[in-house]
Amino acid sequence: MNSKDSTLWILIALLVVVILLSGGGMMGIGMGFGAIIMVLFWGAIIWLVISLINAGTKKSEEMAESALTILKKRYARGEITREQFLEMEKELMR
Repeated sequence: MNSKDSTLWILIALLVVVILLSGGGMMGIGMGFGAIIMVLFWGAIIWLVISLINAGTKKSEEMAESALTILKKRYARGEITREQFLEMEKELMR
């Protein structure tokens, strides 16, 4: 199960708990509906923050890989010497 599935199940469980604890009558239904909206709102905010963090992490990893790939291609074409390649590779791995 991935993180999106587990997040969805957590939100569904919270929704069920809020409905069960809301009580009966018109006031209980109205309060239950407001609580559901609040849980959905905060769930969406948390999901958005996590998604943005994950997207930023993936992009930085892809950039490091592409820089190393470019360096390897330059070395293969003979544009840089072995010493230059090793020095630049060492710098990229920091």
